[in-house]
Amino acid sequence: MRRTAIVLTALLAPTALRAQLPDVSPRAVALAGAYGATARGFEAVAWNPAMLAARGNPGLTIALPRLTLETGSNTFSWGDLTHYANRHLTDQDKADLMAKIVHDDSSLTLRAIVGSAPLGLSIGHFGLLVAASGEGTMAGPRDAVELALYGNAHRSGAGESFSAHGANGRAWAATTVAGSFAHAFDLPVGRLSVGATYKYVIGNFIGRGAEISSSFSVDPLVNVRADMGSIYTSYPSSAPSLADAFGALKAGTGYGVDLGGALQLAGRSITVSATLVNALGQMKWDPSRLEFERATFTAIQNADGSINSDNWQRRYYKTPADIAGDPTAAAARDSLLAHADFARLLRLGAALRSGKLSLAGGAQVRLAEGLDSQPSKEVAAGAEYRLLGFLPVRAGAAYDIGKTLTLSGGLGLSLAFFHLDFAAAAITRSDRPGLRLALGTGLEF
Repeated sequence: MRRTAIVLTALLAPTALRAQLPDVSPRAVALAGAYGATARGFEAVAWNPAMLAARGNPGLTIALPRLTLETGSNTFSWGDLTHYANRHLTDQDKADLMAKIVHDDSSLTLRAIVGSAPLGLSIGHFGLLVAASGEGTMAGPRDAVELALYGNAHRSGAGESFSAHGANGRAWAATTVAGSFAHAFDLPVGRLSVGATYKYVIGNFIGRGAEISSSFSVDPLVNVRADMGSIYTSYPSSAPSLADAFGALKAGTGYGVDLGGALQLAGRSITVSATLVNALGQMKWDPSRLEFERATFTAIQNADGSINSDNWQRRYYKTPADIAGDPTAAAARDSLLAHADFARLLRLGAALRSGKLSLAGGAQVRLAEGLDSQPSKEVAAGAEYRLLGFLPVRAGAAYDIGKTLTLSGGLGLSLAFFHLDFAAAAITRSDRPGLRLALGTGLEF
């Protein structure tokens, strides 16, 4: 099961935030995403390329390594984790935890998402950003949670059994190189800036796994049966050269084009903006790099109490022809590749600056679904106040209509040309509560 372990590790590992070009701006996280009309320097590459030509944009910005992390589940919040950690669970605690998984066919989903940007640069109206992004989730059925909390004695009667029905996991990871250019036009009403970002995407990994059939019963003897399938990007166990090692990381390629515009009204510190993310683009994954693994396991208790658990069967399909020849493998491949592009989004923004105070608002509509988890409709608002001129304090809130409420805040430190920013956001009142953190440093001239 070495390969299965590798797949599960990839599915569970922290992998950026919600796009092939991740948001690695602590300022944006602190403002809850109301950042399209206030993005500056290299951060405009990910948010709105038109802001590179806006009034007040710095002439030179350099990103030092920055990181964004999100973790959570569809059921348990960060508060639940801190409340139940390192304590003995009472019967009432267990009942409360089970009650959070409302329906018998519901699953407990865990996620860990991280984005990083080792390089960012803007010079005048040009911007460059290199970033790694991805997303990984894993879902465990309600039966698995019940079995973990109560043990197998909880269902020991005739006909009572546990199932892993609904267990699944998915993951993807990509590296993106993005370049932006903006141009400005002076109009009677103010300055109009337009810009575009071209993104070259290297797909590093894509995969998903799911339970095919399963059962676990103890009536009267233990009887366990499991059938699992997974399809994922395969990697060589070793690479003969550094070039081959880098080549192995290229499991797919794609591109995306973002278009942005911003209008700064004359005589007023008001900016309105619009961005179309992935106005053009596609992502193609190499089917020859996919490998399908199916594992079947049976454990049966004998009359003398011993367990016969030697019945492991593993089948691997390593070529496109092998995968096409097996109906289960072909269905998994088709399902995986059918949703392998990135989401198309429309973002609108507005900002008002008055002295040390800046107010921002934003809205986002998902025009097409993709690999990245994007809300269908979201509105956001944020504010920044610069204490003593060099200590910006930020706060924001975002609402994914009918689903998620995100409350965020952050601090910054601006000393001459050096900037340090930190942000945290709590995701509540949703089907995916969690916590988001961001940390970044940079130089601005």
